[in-house]
Amino acid sequence: MRLPNTTTCLASRTVLPLPVVAVIAALLLLTCLTTTFADEATVVVTTKPAEAKVYVNGYFKGSTPCTVIVNSATAESKQYRFTIIKLGYKKWDMQVGLTAGSRKRIDAYLKRLPDALAGKTVCIDPGHPSETSPGCTGPSGVTENHINWGIALQLKQALAQRGVHVVMTKSAENQKVTNRRRAEIANNANSNIMIRLHCDAAPRSGFALYYPDRTGTKHEHTCPPAEVRSASRTAADALYRGMKSVLAGTLPGRGVHGDSATYIGSKQGALTGSIFSLVPVVTIEMCVLTISSDERFISSARGQQLMVKALFAGLETYFRELASSGGCNDCPDT
Repeated sequence: MRLPNTTTCLASRTVLPLPVVAVIAALLLLTCLTTTFADEATVVVTTKPAEAKVYVNGYFKGSTPCTVIVNSATAESKQYRFTIIKLGYKKWDMQVGLTAGSRKRIDAYLKRLPDALAGKTVCIDPGHPSETSPGCTGPSGVTENHINWGIALQLKQALAQRGVHVVMTKSAENQKVTNRRRAEIANNANSNIMIRLHCDAAPRSGFALYYPDRTGTKHEHTCPPAEVRSASRTAADALYRGMKSVLAGTLPGRGVHGDSATYIGSKQGALTGSIFSLVPVVTIEMCVLTISSDERFISSARGQQLMVKALFAGLETYFRELASSGGCNDCPDT
């Protein structure tokens, strides 16, 4: 016999009062509505060429090809700005209307920008041996001099393939060249930039960049001039960002610093190679060679290839931004 004002739950055969059933039904309906309105929207993004960075409203979402999930979409259509960036290509922007549960696709064809590197003169200075020291040595015996030279040769080849005129400050791995002479070689070649490749001895892993942040004095010569210091700072910032985009997740960045933060720079005001430079100059500590993990990285074929790629990306970032009046042409507007 069925009791009045009750219903049966078929799953458990439990008899529930009708008011309780009404409450449960209301909760289920609310849950369904909430699920519907909070349902994520998805956008599949592909580009030609691939491996471009995708930003939504200024936030990085992944590299192409990828599926972007937008959790903030609702039943009412909202506009989202999709920005696609790849170094060497024109930035791609599009407003996309999304609603909860919508599924869309973006196929972007990126337009290559004029080559920022071709025709430039880059002076590569493989650090050591010099009048100061032969360089540092890693825990397993890898020498800084050897690493600097090997990466310099690989970078020279990569740049030459893009039409860059490369000037080297020495012609053999163990050739001793003073830091003053290295700067003079860059000056005499009227280089667009001088990059000084080194490996650090420090307590913390990673790469770091240095530029002349003030004048220094060596052999009664006080320099570099203000325009060189300013241009070097601009170059260091761009190089660091370009390198970090390649090395992120593999080798940490330790930032951009003034020469005055170094041991020699703190005594002279700037590094000797910077004091005598009349062109933008950046010292790049590619890793901390005295840390085992960094030594393994930089002495491996994969690590060296990645470092060359990072240095190349840094230079390309610098010259491209220089061509666009110093603005970050590859950054999304935020």
